[in-house]
Amino acid sequence: MTGKEYCRYIRTYSQLEGLQRAHTLIYSARTVPGGVVVQLRQEQDGRVECSTVITPPGSFARVMQLLRYLWENSVGLQQWLEVLTDAGQPYCRAENPCGSEQNAAVQDESRCFCGIC
Repeated sequence: MTGKEYCRYIRTYSQLEGLQRAHTLIYSARTVPGGVVVQLRQEQDGRVECSTVITPPGSFARVMQLLRYLWENSVGLQQWLEVLTDAGQPYCRAENPCGSEQNAAVQDESRCFCGIC
């Protein structure tokens, strides 16, 4: 791979008294040597929650489509991994705290994917 690829969608929600609290969802993906790091991040009231996965090398185009689907349909943290599974997108969970995406790129991705499957 000669260059890095990056994709990011942001959806903001307003405060609606009695209906919803103001918050932001950030859907992002970037290529790393071992695959594609995909993250959904939610920011609300100064708190940040995120979920990060790594998909196999060469899956960036498909991940971009999935991120757009997630963004257009306002899929949140509780459902996004189910959408990836239902869409047949293989992934491995990345154990990293929010804000330290570099840790996800460093982990040994080779244990996440079966080379024969």
